[in-house]
Amino acid sequence: MKNKIIAVQEGLHEVAEMLKTSGYHVTTVDESNLPIDIIIYSSQNTDYLAHNTSGQIAIPANNEYVKMINYDEVGKDRLISSIEELE
Repeated sequence: MKNKIIAVQEGLHEVAEMLKTSGYHVTTVDESNLPIDIIIYSSQNTDYLAHNTSGQIAIPANNEYVKMINYDEVGKDRLISSIEELE
């Protein structure tokens, strides 16, 4: 699973660093030109809204079917196992 591309929502910097340290390829939705396999997001985190004045997220067609994990639901201790379960 560590060869999968994981996009982490803006503002979840500690999550992104933890995944990078664990060997995952980490990016953001806005920065990736490659197909994203999983998006890690938080419904409690509003940092992304400050960067998105249009109210829309334009996800390229190569990211049409992306698995998503709500960080608020799984938490830090279960995040990696939740990612691995999606394989």
